[in-house]
Amino acid sequence: MCRGELLLLQINDALFPIGGYSHSYGLETYIQKELLKGEEDIKEYIKNRLKYSIVNTELLCARLAYENCQNTEYLKKLDGILTASKIPLEIRNASLKMGSRFIKTLKGCQIKLSNDSFEKYIKAEYDKKHHSTAYGVVCGAAETGVKKAIRNYAYAQCSAMVTNCVKAVPLSQSLGQKILYESYDVLDEVCENVFNMNESELCASAPAFDIRCMEHERLYSRIYMS
Repeated sequence: MCRGELLLLQINDALFPIGGYSHSYGLETYIQKELLKGEEDIKEYIKNRLKYSIVNTELLCARLAYENCQNTEYLKKLDGILTASKIPLEIRNASLKMGSRFIKTLKGCQIKLSNDSFEKYIKAEYDKKHHSTAYGVVCGAAETGVKKAIRNYAYAQCSAMVTNCVKAVPLSQSLGQKILYESYDVLDEVCENVFNMNESELCASAPAFDIRCMEHERLYSRIYMS
């Protein structure tokens, strides 16, 4: 296995310390409103979030960042679009905090990359750098292959949703793994679709998810930060 493939495994691992485990992205709202009660509800939630939210935001941004990793001005534009388009405050802050910790952690690792695009990106003179943009840049700098980078990222997003459901619904670990396995088809679909999309589709609206994320700020009790 080459170093780039190992890097993909590391930065997508649930234990990579960027704070992703602290966020449910509105899942708690769905649970408290009793919109997610059992296996079929959860599979539908995961499918819809992958197909109509994550593919247009994190995955498309990461792909565009990978393909333009040497163009700092373009990356700044991407981060600006994300900052403007992530309407719920908690989600916007989560993306920025995870981006900051992602960059800080990788700097501490002193990783060896194939080109200097990641170094140029982190030195760019603006503060609001999002996780998905930074992820795409470091994968581009490591020359991991864009399809491998997106596939690993999509799986990590799906796995995180399942983990959150196991904790918050709650579910058994075995049922969680069954749901994850049964999500492979939709993962394949979104990983293919993201390469048929263009910049105009970045951050296409998913209002129901945004509303649940905004409602999360005022829930009576919360496990997660978002």
